[in-house]
Amino acid sequence: MSKKDIRIGFIGAGSIGSLFGGYLASIISEIYSIDVILFCRRVHSDAINKNGLKIQIGKETREIKNIKAYESSEKFKEFLAKSSKKPFDFLFLTTKTYDIRLALGQYKKLIDECKRLVILQNGVGNEDIVKEYINPKKIIRAVTVNGVVFEKPGFIIHTGMGLTKVGFPFKNETSLKNDEFEEIDKDLNVLSELLNISGLETILVDDIIKECWEKVFVNIGINPFGALTRLENGKLLESEGLKHLMAEAVNEAVTVAEAKRINLSKKDFVRSTYEVAEKTAKNKNSMLQDILKGKKTEIDFINGRIVKYAKEINLNVPINEVLTYLVKGLEPS
Repeated sequence: MSKKDIRIGFIGAGSIGSLFGGYLASIISEIYSIDVILFCRRVHSDAINKNGLKIQIGKETREIKNIKAYESSEKFKEFLAKSSKKPFDFLFLTTKTYDIRLALGQYKKLIDECKRLVILQNGVGNEDIVKEYINPKKIIRAVTVNGVVFEKPGFIIHTGMGLTKVGFPFKNETSLKNDEFEEIDKDLNVLSELLNISGLETILVDDIIKECWEKVFVNIGINPFGALTRLENGKLLESEGLKHLMAEAVNEAVTVAEAKRINLSKKDFVRSTYEVAEKTAKNKNSMLQDILKGKKTEIDFINGRIVKYAKEINLNVPINEVLTYLVKGLEPS
C-alpha cells in the first residue's frame, strides 16, 4: 500500500515552529510520508541544512536530518521555483504575533496555495487579522503549553511537555455547507493524528477561541510581571503585592471575555495562573526572554489586546493598561 504524502511547512520557524516541525519530521509511519520544511532566519536554516535540527529532550538530544530549512526572506522564492507542484497540506504560522501581517504578505503565494493555514501563536484575535487576507474556511487555530527554548541556531531545548489543542475558529461565524464542514473535520483529524504520532499530545476541541482566551489569561497574569521585574515565574509568587496585581490583571481580562460572550469554563482563572507559575517556577517566560534579548514583545496581543477590546465595549482595565504601556516603554531600552 502506497503512503499518503503530506507536506507541512512552518513560516517563522523559531522555537515553537522548530519544535513542532522537528517532531513531525521524525515520524515513522506506514501510512504517511511526511515532508517538513521550515522557513526561518538564515543562521538557523544554515545550521539545520548542514547538521540537521537538534532537539534536547531531558538528557537526550534528538537529531532530525530529514528536514529542510530556507531563509525566510528571499530564499523561499528559490524553493518555489525548484519544488514540486504539490502545495502544503498544512502551513503553520509560527511567527511572533506582531509579524502576522508581514508574514501574510511575504508568503502570500504559499498561503494562497496551501490547503490549511494553522495559526500556532500566543494571544487572542490573531485569526481575525488572518481572515482579512485569506478565506476563513482555510484557517485552523492551535494553542499549546509545550515549553521550548531556542538555545542557538539549529538547536532547541524542549523544556516541558504539554497538551496541544486544535480547532476551527469560525465554526459559528462562517456559512459552510455540510461537505465543507466534513472536509474541515477530516483535515483536523489528520492534523491531530500526525501530531499525536509525532509524540506531541493533541486533542480536537469544539471551541478553540475559548481555549485561546483561557490560555491567554495565564500569559496576562505572568508574562508582563516577569518582563518588568526580571523574575522567574516562581519568584513572582513570593511577593504578595505582585500576586495581588497578577490576580487583578487576570480578573480584568475575564470580565472583558465575559462581556464579549466568550463561553468560558467554570473555573478560577487566578488560581490556574498561580498553579502554572508554580509548575514553571524556574522558567523565564517568553516575554522576559524577549526583553533580555532586546527584542520586541507580544504585549499587544496579550495584555494590549485586553485594553483594545475593553475600549471597544467601554470597560476600564487599568492594570492591563499600565502593564501594556510599561512593557512597551521598556522595549526600546
